[in-house]
Amino acid sequence: MISKKWIVVLFFSFHACALTLISPGLNSHYRLDNVTNIKFEEAAFYGSKHYHHSAFYIESENLKLITRDINNSTFNKEEKLAIKPFDPNRIHIMYEYCFDKEKEINITEDIENHHFQLNDNSYESRISYFYPYSYYKRGSRISKKFPFYMNDDYPYNKVILKTGTDFLMCIRTILVFKKDDQKNNTNEFEILTPRNSHISYSYEYKNQFVLYKNEGMDFSAK
Repeated sequence: MISKKWIVVLFFSFHACALTLISPGLNSHYRLDNVTNIKFEEAAFYGSKHYHHSAFYIESENLKLITRDINNSTFNKEEKLAIKPFDPNRIHIMYEYCFDKEKEINITEDIENHHFQLNDNSYESRISYFYPYSYYKRGSRISKKFPFYMNDDYPYNKVILKTGTDFLMCIRTILVFKKDDQKNNTNEFEILTPRNSHISYSYEYKNQFVLYKNEGMDFSAK
């Protein structure tokens, strides 16, 4: 059963048309502009019904919530997710893509062989981890709905609820770049995949991150 707090958030996002909640710490205002069409090679590799990619700019207040998200899961269950504290002298960007978990993919090797650049500059550090979403089907497509796990309302907030019966698995990668790698203008964030596909995003920075306005709804109340 979906908690009332999700209903309130969704009501706000539909009627105020201000932002869409993606997950704790992420909303559509911090989305980077995708300037690349879906690549056939990538969709075929990850599963054409499941594949989706997006990128986000991360501010200090975002990272705190992202770090505490109960959906975060390391590749090795014995390890703890070690996301470094926010560094105001660095640029933080998240890249996320989703895939068909039933396909035989060495996903850890796949993400390790992704190359990332910000304005032709390589990153200083990166960390990748699993992130599950509940989903809904729209035609032949599978789309993200909610983060798969959530805490119940107070005073039962220690109880973990599921937002669906099955989940769409995604990989999140948080990248840290030098502050000088960013321009006080238009910035280009680029990915080269193991299949030599080029994926590009852009965003504006004018003394601060310029909030994304061309919003497309990732979630649905259906």
